[in-house]
Amino acid sequence: MGAKPAVCARHLPRYSIRVYCLCVPGFKQPPKPVPVAPKGVERIACGERCEFEVSGTDVTREGIIWNLSVAGLYLVLQTDIPEVDSSLRVRLWLPGDPRPVLAEVQVVWRNPPSCFSGCGANAPRFPPGCGLKFVDIPAADLARIQSRVESVYPNRAETESDPQR
Repeated sequence: MGAKPAVCARHLPRYSIRVYCLCVPGFKQPPKPVPVAPKGVERIACGERCEFEVSGTDVTREGIIWNLSVAGLYLVLQTDIPEVDSSLRVRLWLPGDPRPVLAEVQVVWRNPPSCFSGCGANAPRFPPGCGLKFVDIPAADLARIQSRVESVYPNRAETESDPQR
């Protein structure tokens, strides 16, 4: 019984691939750019819980901190994401530290849920939630956050302070 002849790539049929873009309810096109933190601001992954109240309400809600910097944080929320420019009071915890950080923050951008599970509509690389900037935070709490960030990025602070590097 005869062996099958070898197949050469140039003898394979050519296929064309067509990509169709569908309008999906809840998915905005094109995605909005993710705001960039001020130059030199490093973020750290966190994964800790965060309690918050929208100013003018007495309802305490809870979310998860996705990342944290000295400029602010990204708060993961599945529903009822506060509107841009809303003021919030937050109580958050740093990993391994039982003392809460208390701060006043402002919503600078929203990332509502998309039709894809676990992805935001405006920035799919993030889960649904919102970006918050610190407006009023005690210096001691800000120093604790700075210390935590520097423990993850120890060489960045040296490089920025030493112009010869």
